[in-house]
Order: sequence, then C-alpha cells, then structure tokens
Amino acid sequence: MPARTDSTYQVDRGILRMLLDSYWNSDGWRSDVPPPAKAAVAAGVMFDQPWVAGHDEVVEAARAAAKRLDIGEVSDAFLAGLTAKRMDLRSALGSYAVARHLPAHTFRPGTDAHRCDLCGLIDDVQPIDRNAMNFERFKWGGVRRDDLGYVAFDLAQFARAPRLEMQGADVELGQELIAALRSLPPKTTAAQAATALKLLPGNKDERSAVLDILGVCGILRAGSRPSYAEAFVPYSARELPPAHHSDLSYPVCWWRASHGVAASGLRTFLPRLR
Repeated sequence: MPARTDSTYQVDRGILRMLLDSYWNSDGWRSDVPPPAKAAVAAGVMFDQPWVAGHDEVVEAARAAAKRLDIGEVSDAFLAGLTAKRMDLRSALGSYAVARHLPAHTFRPGTDAHRCDLCGLIDDVQPIDRNAMNFERFKWGGVRRDDLGYVAFDLAQFARAPRLEMQGADVELGQELIAALRSLPPKTTAAQAATALKLLPGNKDERSAVLDILGVCGILRAGSRPSYAEAFVPYSARELPPAHHSDLSYPVCWWRASHGVAASGLRTFLPRLR
C-alpha cells in the first residue's frame, strides 16, 4: 500500500514545516535532504520507508483509492482548500479525475519498451519516495499530475486528510475564479493565466497547480485534445509542447482563454459552480 490509512494526519504549521524544510530552502530544492523528522513521521506527514511497487501494484492502488472516494466529497474539499490554502485538499480532485476511468491493465510496452504505452509507468519494481510526493502535495497541490504513483499516494492520503467544512465564501471564490478565467483575453495561455489570477490566494506555482487540476478535469478543455473527464487519456496520446514552452501538465499546457470553460466539466467535478 502507498501509505498507512488508519489515522488522520496532522496539518499544524510546525509539523508541516518539518516536511517542507526537508526539501526546500531559500535557494529552492535542497540537495542535502535530511532523514525524515521523527515528529513528522509520528504526525503522519512523513514516512520512514519508501513505497516499493511495480506497475501492476501502482495501477491497482490508484484504481482502488479512486473507487473508495465520492466525487462530491473530493469536489467540496477542493473548494474549501482554495480559500484556506490547503494544498493537500486541492490536489485530490486532479488525482481523482485521472484515476476515475483508469482501466485495469498489465504492462503494455510502446515505443519505449520500458514504459507502459497506456499509463506511462515503467515496468520495474522501484522505491517511490512518499516524502518527496507529500512535499509537492503540501507545497503546491501536486506537480506529478498524471503520474499514477503520485495519484495513488495522493488519493490514499486524502482519505486520511483532516477536512474543512465548506463555507459560502469557498463557493464564492471558486465562482470568481471561473468568471475570471472566462473573462481573460482570448490569446491568454494557462501559464499567463497563472500569473494574472491573483484573486486566488497564493503564488504563481500554486495557481498553476490549480489550473493543472482544472485541465485534467476537463473544465479547461484544450480544444479537441482529450481530457480525463470522459475516459483515461493514454500516455501515448498526451501531446506535450516543447519543454521550454510550458511547465504545466497535459492538457492545460495547450489551453488558451479562447477555448473557454467547459460547462460539462464543471457539472461533473465542481457542480456547485456555474
């Protein structure tokens, strides 16, 4: 299993600082990552050992974690996380969207014989650093948007996450975000939108993660390119721009404001918004 699921983890500032400071300092990523802090391990936000798993185990873990969740619960947690800056609550909506239609399958080699042509995972059993993934999850709301190792871990952790009661202000902020996206100049890219949407509390990287999530949900649908709203998007079908062009994930890396906001995606994943 990607992580223990028998208790709620702690999110107080001091505990989270232990996790965040292990990977990040004033210069960015740390090269000298220390051992997991014992207090953070006891609080459930760091782990003594990596998750060692291969392709089939990760796929099954992601599918099982998604099946245990209710879309309304994940949706409301996302909205509550916008106002409170609870990045861990935001992240789960994107992971749920990716795993929701993930088919059961064994490894299918493609052009790269070591990578599954359907899901993108490599075939080898390998250690998966849960602490690094949890750092990304709490720091930005996740960055490995379609990595099934992250997806499985994120959804298992969401089941342990201390929840927030959603307030009217959370829905209002979500609606303001959607209205702002609809009002952007037609040629605005998602990367430019992440800079412009300062109504959303946080920095550009945190806002980029929100746009990534809206992209995989099919709320920000990039023209005719498929999202995960109706079906799992195979690894071989995720068309990515040149590496220097965008740091955003597929498919929102291709989104322009002229594509608009898809009402069908909102109805499915954020039904409280219009």
